[in-house]
Amino acid sequence: MNRDLAIDATRGLAIWSMISLHFAAGTHIAAPTHAFPYVDGMSAFVLLSGLVLGLVYRRWIERISLRYAYVRLTKRLVTLYVCQLSIALVAVAAALAGHRWLTLLLPVEDWGQGLELAFGMRYLPSGGNILLLYMVLMASAYALFPMLVRGWWIAIVTGSLALYIISMLWSPDWFYLTAYMAGPRIQNWAAWQVMFVPAVVVGWKWRDWHVPDLIDRWLPAFVAVALAVALVLHFAIDTGRLMRFEPAVADKLDFRPARAIGAWVAVPAIYGIFRMLLRWWHKDWLRPLVMTGTRSLDSYVLQAMALVLVPIHIAHRPWSTLTTTCVALAVFGLCWAWAEFRDACRIDKLHRLPVILAARIASSPSGIPSEEDPRPRPSDVPPVGAAP
Repeated sequence: MNRDLAIDATRGLAIWSMISLHFAAGTHIAAPTHAFPYVDGMSAFVLLSGLVLGLVYRRWIERISLRYAYVRLTKRLVTLYVCQLSIALVAVAAALAGHRWLTLLLPVEDWGQGLELAFGMRYLPSGGNILLLYMVLMASAYALFPMLVRGWWIAIVTGSLALYIISMLWSPDWFYLTAYMAGPRIQNWAAWQVMFVPAVVVGWKWRDWHVPDLIDRWLPAFVAVALAVALVLHFAIDTGRLMRFEPAVADKLDFRPARAIGAWVAVPAIYGIFRMLLRWWHKDWLRPLVMTGTRSLDSYVLQAMALVLVPIHIAHRPWSTLTTTCVALAVFGLCWAWAEFRDACRIDKLHRLPVILAARIASSPSGIPSEEDPRPRPSDVPPVGAAP
C-alpha cells in the first residue's frame, strides 16, 4: 500500500500557510494561502492530523491490537509534549535575555519560574501553541478507538457536533486552553474538536467509503462548493454588510462556524487538486510540499523556534518586504532540508537519530555515513497517510 502523497502535499501547504502568516503576514507571498477567508494552516493542520490518526491507527488495530495502538498513541503524546516543551524553553530563554516582546507572553523573573511554566505547558509563545491543543485532541482517541472498533462512528460524529453547538452557546472556563499572557485564553478545545474528531472518523472509514475515489469523481463539485463558500464569506462577512457579525460567526479563539465550514470544504478540494496534479506531473514537482508534509510536526516545531530566534540572531525587526520574503522562504527551506535529511538517513523516529548516525558512521570506512542501505526510503514505499 503506497503512501498518499496528496495528503502530504496538503499538509505541506498547511505548513507553508503557517510560515507565511507568522513571518510574512500581509505580503504578496502570503496571499495565496490566505485568500480563502477564515481558513488557515492551523485549521487544516488539525483536520489532517485527525484524518491521518484514524487512517493509520485503524490499520494498526486491525493488524496487531488495540493495546498496541494505545502504546503508540502514548508515545506520540510524549513526543508532542517534548516538542511543545522545547518551544517553551526557547521562549523562556528569549524572555530572560530581554526579548520577551517576541513571545507576546508575560515576563518571568528567573529560570525557576520559567521552567515551572514551561513544564506546566503554560509558557506558550505566539505561533507555537498549537501542540497543546493537538495533545488534548489526540488524547480523545483513547475513548474514540474502542467506539470505532464497535462501529459507533455515527454516535461519535453526533456527539462531536453536539459539543460544538454547546461550545457556541455556552463555554465555561475549562473549555479553554490558556497561556501565561495578558489575555490567557488561546483555544476553545470544545469548538476546535469539530475539525479533529469527525476527521478521525473519515480517516477510519477511508477505505470503506473509498474517499479518494469519491473526491476524484466529484472534484469539480468540491472545488465549486469551496469557491462558492469562499465568495460568500468574503463578500458577506469579511468585507460586506454582515461585517459587524464577524466576531460571532468567524472568531478564531472559539472557532466559529465560518471557520469550521470553510475548512471542511476547502481542505478536501485542495487534497483533490493535489491528487489530480500528481497524476499529471512527476511527484518531484511537488517535492517541497510533499517532503515538508511528511514531517509536518518537525516543520511546525522548527518554524515556531525560528519565529523567536530569527529576529534575535539573524534579522532584527522591523523587516523590509524583501527581508520578510527571504526569511519566510528560508524558514520553509529549512523545514524542507530537515525532511530531506531525515529521509536520506532513514530516521523514522527522532529518538533513534543518535543511534542511527552512530551506526552509519561506524559502518563507513571513511567515517562518513554511507549512502548504501538496502531498506526502502520513506519517500519510496511508505504506508498511506503515515503520522507526521
